[in-house]
Amino acid sequence: MKKFRLTLMTENQNSLEKGKKFAELIGKTLNCQSGYEISKYEKLENSYRIEFIGQLTSGKDSVTESIELTDRICSPWIVTYERTENNVELMFNKSDISNFRRNEFNVLNWAEFRIENE
Repeated sequence: MKKFRLTLMTENQNSLEKGKKFAELIGKTLNCQSGYEISKYEKLENSYRIEFIGQLTSGKDSVTESIELTDRICSPWIVTYERTENNVELMFNKSDISNFRRNEFNVLNWAEFRIENE
C-alpha cells in the first residue's frame, strides 16, 4: 500500500483555530485518518502550512486515486507523471481559474500531493 504526502498553504487565516478547522475539513474530505501537522507559514501573512501523510487505499491505480483524491478539494492541478515508476506528483496554485469544491476550501493558496517512495 502506497503512502502519500499532501502539503497545503493557506491564506487569509488569522488564527490557528481557523487553520485547524480547515485542516479537519480537508482530512474528512480525503478520509485521511492519520491526522495532520500544522504550523505558521511565515512567508505569507495570516498563512498556515498543513501536512497530511495518508495511505492510498482503493486498490485502484495509484495515479488514478491520486487524481481523484485531489479533485475532491479543487482544480486544476498540474500533473507530473513518472511512467517508469507509475508515480505522480500534483501541484495546485490558486489563480483566477481555480475551482473549489466547497466554499470553505477557497483559503487554499498552494498545494502539493506526492506519493512517497517506500
